[in-house]
Amino acid sequence: MNKFALWRNLTLIGLLGLMSLIIVWNIALAPVQHVPPWLEVSVLLAPLLLLVRGIWQGNAQTHVYAVLVSLLYLMLGIWMALDPLERVYGYALIVFSICLYAGGFMTAKVLGKKA
Repeated sequence: MNKFALWRNLTLIGLLGLMSLIIVWNIALAPVQHVPPWLEVSVLLAPLLLLVRGIWQGNAQTHVYAVLVSLLYLMLGIWMALDPLERVYGYALIVFSICLYAGGFMTAKVLGKKA
């Protein structure tokens, strides 16, 4: 497996993992809901949905945007990890956002060298 496929797959794992985690946690597993689930899911998924097409097509600029967006989810994960009831959710957000960050960064780097 070449480096491009490895980093691109890591980016997709991070992106799709974040999206599925947000949906499953907020719809089915959240112990406490402070806002309506539909609102929380739509607000948290909006930035990720904007990235799907560009990442799927292999656009280098979208991978750079994914790196920036992943930092928001990393901060959210750290915030959620401080709450004992949502600690698992926080740790999972941290793991998937780091996957998105590392994969997006390295994919953008590989695509930048090709251009």
